[in-house]
Amino acid sequence: MKVLVVEDNINLSHSLKRGLEQEGFTVDLIHDGLIAERRLDNKATSYDVVVLDVMLPGKDGLTVCQELRAKNISTPILMLTARDTVQDKVAGLKIGADDYLIKPFAFDELVMRLHALMRRKNSPYSKELKAHGIVLNPQTLRVFKHSNEVKLTQKEFAILAYFMRNPEQVLTRQEILDHVWEYDFVTLSNLVDVKIKNLRKKIDPAGKIIQTVRNVGYRFNV
Repeated sequence: MKVLVVEDNINLSHSLKRGLEQEGFTVDLIHDGLIAERRLDNKATSYDVVVLDVMLPGKDGLTVCQELRAKNISTPILMLTARDTVQDKVAGLKIGADDYLIKPFAFDELVMRLHALMRRKNSPYSKELKAHGIVLNPQTLRVFKHSNEVKLTQKEFAILAYFMRNPEQVLTRQEILDHVWEYDFVTLSNLVDVKIKNLRKKIDPAGKIIQTVRNVGYRFNV
């Protein structure tokens, strides 16, 4: 999953980034509510879940959440707050938050709740993905082809999952970068092409599944 963490406590936000990356997440950090809202206005589909603090400069988290939902941006949102009253929890859930975590919290609980959000009914992250004899399990982070396990790197797994969740769609190199790498990741190289070349060697040596769309990007055929 790619996670946007919106938290103005610099030490906490960087601690969360390190911990979540160790758990296999790709993480972007923003420390201001207004900047976060602008990012999600333009790049909401790049994120699988948002961890959103309530007390933020620029614009508070509750207002950000409410305005995102008013724009029909449905990316799951987990609110972080030091407020622990029932009224505060209800207010957050009423305006569209999907879950609520009280500070201070155990990091393991945050990870558990992020995975729980992805397992919810109708979430594309709750189901195994299958095509061409390939089975990708988003919970165990394992991939099999014709019952044989295929060992993928973290980025290869993320790219394959992105392809399989968007079959028959032409995905540009920039869209792949946005979804799999951090927002401020800068590359002038053929990094995406290299990763997909390696992925093809492992799951598509015949070159029939992942199609190159010249001068645009790639398509996962089904």
